[in-house]
Amino acid sequence: MKIIADTNIWYGLGQDENLFAKVKKDPIAPTFANIHELSKSENLIDKEDLSRSAIQMLFKFKENTIYEPPFIYLTKLKQEYKYDIISEIGHWLEFTSKFAVGHSISPDKLEEFKQEILAGRESLEEVAKLFNNEAENIRNRILDKKAHKKIDTYQITAEFINFCVEQSTKGKVNIDGFELGNIELLVKTLDHFFKTLETSHMKVQANDWYDFAILAYVQPGDKYWTREKRWQNLINDAGCGHYLITD
Repeated sequence: MKIIADTNIWYGLGQDENLFAKVKKDPIAPTFANIHELSKSENLIDKEDLSRSAIQMLFKFKENTIYEPPFIYLTKLKQEYKYDIISEIGHWLEFTSKFAVGHSISPDKLEEFKQEILAGRESLEEVAKLFNNEAENIRNRILDKKAHKKIDTYQITAEFINFCVEQSTKGKVNIDGFELGNIELLVKTLDHFFKTLETSHMKVQANDWYDFAILAYVQPGDKYWTREKRWQNLINDAGCGHYLITD
């Protein structure tokens, strides 16, 4: 059994010694998603101490780290797949290692770093806008919301997850024949997420991409730790509350 935590939990662990003392022997697994989100945050500039303490927490659980991106990890659940950690994310690992021991972003790199963060944020916001527009189009065509919620759309959701896998592996792998029960939390929560978009005024937010993708790391028997009420509610309403850590 492993525990997957969202990035806000790592911020919290870095700030709360009592919380860390409570869970320091638990099998919490830092993930690529956590590393990426912490490494691409304006907090590295505006809130150095907050970021540093969170990154230091990752290193306290280093032996449990999952270095593969979510859909590469999912790919490797299905089959053998070569992913070279050093060549793919070695630069991020080196950066976080240095930042954890006191290094900062050099002044001559600050503007470049800010622009990189901005570009990443704008990309996520643009994709969120596309999904929100499509959800609105679907919502306007729905005649009976209750009936729409009962439609079995797992296969459509699985096709979206398959698209993510194909994009992550540059078309080399798909999930045909993969047992979706191995990613029950991801499939059921994402399916409910899409239906909620289509039948309510909920909107996709830029950070939702981190929040749903990280669920790919959670398999039956594992736990997911988040204090985000929005995602706690989505997970509970999807019938997956048993995956949640309650604290």
